[in-house]
Amino acid sequence: MRRDIFLHFMNRDTREIFNIYELLSDPVHAAFLRQPVNAAAMLCEDQCVAPPGFVIEDQIAFELFENQSAYLESGLIKLPIRESGLVDYAEKKRGEYAPARDRYSGLYNDSRMLRLGSFGEAIISRKVQIGPAIVDGFEGGVDTKMKVWKSIRDGASAETIADMRRVPALLSAQGKALTWSIIMPNLAVGGAPFHRDIRAALQHTYFSEYCREFKLLVMSEIPNMIEDFFLPVDRAVYNFRRFKAFLTSFQSSNMFLRGSADFIMDMRRRSGFIDLIDAYASLAGTFSGDTELVYHSDRAVRKSGFDWAGLATRRAGSFSDPTAFEVIEISDALGDLANIINAEHGFVSRSTLVPRKPTNSKIVISSKGTKLKIAVFVALEEELDVLVRQWELTRKAGRPAAVGEIGGIAVDVLCPRAMGRVSAAVETTRYLASTDAKPDLLICVGLAGGFTVDQGGVICVDTVVDLANRKVVDDEEGQAQSKFRREDYSTHRAVYSIARSNEFDEVEWGNHCRKEFEWPAGKTPSLHEGKIASVDEVVASEDHQKKLLANTEKLLGVEMEAGGFCAAAKAFGLPFEVLRVVSDKADPAKTDDNWRKIGMKTLANFLSRLPLARVIEVAKG
Repeated sequence: MRRDIFLHFMNRDTREIFNIYELLSDPVHAAFLRQPVNAAAMLCEDQCVAPPGFVIEDQIAFELFENQSAYLESGLIKLPIRESGLVDYAEKKRGEYAPARDRYSGLYNDSRMLRLGSFGEAIISRKVQIGPAIVDGFEGGVDTKMKVWKSIRDGASAETIADMRRVPALLSAQGKALTWSIIMPNLAVGGAPFHRDIRAALQHTYFSEYCREFKLLVMSEIPNMIEDFFLPVDRAVYNFRRFKAFLTSFQSSNMFLRGSADFIMDMRRRSGFIDLIDAYASLAGTFSGDTELVYHSDRAVRKSGFDWAGLATRRAGSFSDPTAFEVIEISDALGDLANIINAEHGFVSRSTLVPRKPTNSKIVISSKGTKLKIAVFVALEEELDVLVRQWELTRKAGRPAAVGEIGGIAVDVLCPRAMGRVSAAVETTRYLASTDAKPDLLICVGLAGGFTVDQGGVICVDTVVDLANRKVVDDEEGQAQSKFRREDYSTHRAVYSIARSNEFDEVEWGNHCRKEFEWPAGKTPSLHEGKIASVDEVVASEDHQKKLLANTEKLLGVEMEAGGFCAAAKAFGLPFEVLRVVSDKADPAKTDDNWRKIGMKTLANFLSRLPLARVIEVAKG
């Protein structure tokens, strides 16, 4: 597994220390930052971390994150705060930074705060208290053997050191922020020759707290940034210069390092890309010399059959992302390149690693002596993310997308990362055709539009009404009319049967979800059983909704994958269930709001609380 990364270079003070603002014009500066941000997004295992101030305080950084907002929308880049929300964060920071308000005007910009607050997946909590850590660091750091304090310890006068120890504690007692622009004017003039060293020690003390809490490294050898403040670093692997050289070996550095966040996030979801970045990490960790790294990279490229030069020529001068076809082509080529590197050097691909087994659950064995297993289908990456986090699964490159256990039952999660009946049928069929140990139960889960069920309500589907097939005929006036040709799939109703029995505590489930998943006041999770329509289009039309209801009695809602999923499960003769949580009302006011996250978390928690062995028993009848 790779490491997560602290974006220390996004801090304005860091870039001021290295005179980036003087060396580069604003447009060049923005383009300069984009490359290490993309590199970090590609290299990190799960996340990159930066305090919200890095984004808010500086216009260049804020505009970069606006342009690359997919990193925040997906939660790949996390912004940790101690406060309960950005409103409290802003109120606190505005008080602390009042002495330097002109410099930190971004903190007083309500529109920036509102924009940042819209990225709910990016905001996370932190435990560390930065102010007290800085006070303690400055009072006692010089007495340690830490390298960051060496120049001050060896060269500064006793008066300068005493003054340096005193100032942060004094400012903290006054409720002021411990940032360089506030600390420096309060230091004695005689200590000026050591100001750069003191400022570097401040960066080290500040950033180290984040690295320690979130187990982060920083990326080294970013152009014009000549030091890393003695922060945790792996100079062989998480090295911008070396990583760029690796990408350049197959003529792809511009495509990736200058690409959009949407493109990078798309690639991060593809097994070929994951394998290639893993292979780079293994190769860079094995060969610490730049010449060796480039030599072995170039050897692998020459052995691959892909025309990387031709791709670079096609992409030359293009400011747009690769097309959908090119993305598939690139991912496959990256996977082939990774296989060549791994085979030549004996590296192990993560897809061959055995996933961890939780130690707090009893393994449930079937009557045949094998471990019980379910396969859960979700269509979208955002749905997959919730399941991985709620069930503590292990992600995999390829198919299935994640594996793990729930209450001793093995779980495979399938995710084509695309909507629609066709992608659902193809993904489910490929999985079932490729595995010898078939699951005991298939479950389709995800979001739905609700007709008679409120947002957050969980629908245990008894019948999937597939309305995607239509017959087009001429009416009496010769006008083409589309008529639904429905096909019904009946589930085994095992989930709802168990959920309504004394084997499931619906009240406890509801109370937990309201508390943990920030349900709106007055709302509560609910369970429903009934029919749901499966169609090939997103329904946000009252007229189309009426047509669906007119063709099917008592529809609870509508979705887009269950028809294909059920067809595949039925073809293999396996029992299946369909569970959907309502995120919108399938009308013109349809919006992708917070109900998508609340709903999926609620549905995931519902499944995790069910006695799945009993569900399987009932389904297999």
